[in-house]
Amino acid sequence: MKRISVVLTLAIGFLFLTPIFTFPSFSGFSGFSGGSAATNDPLMIVTAPTHREMSGKFLDDTLIEDLSFGGKLAEVLKPSVKSRTWLIDPSVIEEIIDMSDGYTVLPKVKGAGEEIATQFLVDLKYAIGNDPVYALPYGSPKISTRKKFSDVEFSQLQSVSSVRLARALDRAVTAGAPPNWSETPQELSSMNISEFRTLRKQLALISQASNDLVISETAIRLNTLLNPKLDKKSSQYLAVSFTGAVNRIADKLRVLPGRYTLTSRQEKLPITIVNDFDAPAKVVLTARATNSRILSIEERALYLQPNSRTQVLVPVTAIASGKVELLAQLETLRGDKYQEISTLAVTIAVISPIVGWVMAIAGLLLIGAAGTRIFRRLRKARNGSGDK
Repeated sequence: MKRISVVLTLAIGFLFLTPIFTFPSFSGFSGFSGGSAATNDPLMIVTAPTHREMSGKFLDDTLIEDLSFGGKLAEVLKPSVKSRTWLIDPSVIEEIIDMSDGYTVLPKVKGAGEEIATQFLVDLKYAIGNDPVYALPYGSPKISTRKKFSDVEFSQLQSVSSVRLARALDRAVTAGAPPNWSETPQELSSMNISEFRTLRKQLALISQASNDLVISETAIRLNTLLNPKLDKKSSQYLAVSFTGAVNRIADKLRVLPGRYTLTSRQEKLPITIVNDFDAPAKVVLTARATNSRILSIEERALYLQPNSRTQVLVPVTAIASGKVELLAQLETLRGDKYQEISTLAVTIAVISPIVGWVMAIAGLLLIGAAGTRIFRRLRKARNGSGDK
């Protein structure tokens, strides 16, 4: 299935600042709602929870029913002589476009709604005609809740949503809602809010290290977790799905564990750092020993090329032989801890100068003692022969 890519800098820039989240639903679309804009034109609202998980696969094929004649979404296609105002969630349109390209229903079933989705898009564009179109926030999150996280982020979300809807419909779109329109009060699960808060925070941390598009796309898809129409089953499934997706994104940047042996007091450890992002990453490498056999190690600021494995030579000073673990970790340039600690096992086989002197002196004493003993034997042998 082809995925609609985020290609505009505006969208990308916003998503680095705010993680946003998308959740599939089994409860169906809301179709459209009647209302009125400032011009008194009928207001057509096209919105719904998504049927897709983060991978892009569809959870089910029930969207076919909503797009077919008599379905919830098909209602917006009814002809009208009067001008209408449209308020559309871009995530819904992107989902239908995905269907029209060919799609997969979990686990690995070919979707059956390509033709229906293709025809719906044609009919929708015809129904809209030259009517004004406004973009709902991507994923139709509860606006009052989303704005509580950040008014600035919400303003950026509106801009990004209009860009993506304009791209999907291939026409001009206005960001935000029509004048005098307000969302219908609806309850939102506290669990969904908590999951959104946690994942948003994780994505914000990751975006400090890299600006890869996968971070931004996940961030905008995250918004639909705040869609009040998500049912409990969908919310739970998608919370797991998105948590896994965010963890996999974070793991794209990591320190590889390893084993090392030091044979001198001053050495450079070759620590390997992986950047699996398709974009550069900027991080700080920190490392500390679990005991005093190794002195403190200076932090290293690093610029990592896309899709790279970089070996960093880290100077270390050993002061005693034995075993020690180095706890290596990446940080952002702001000093925030990134991911878990990676353990490096180090064996120190170093003879200290003091021990070396002691061994040298002991060796000389042994040589001296051996020489004295030989000398005494030779002298005794000579004395014995002289007596004869």
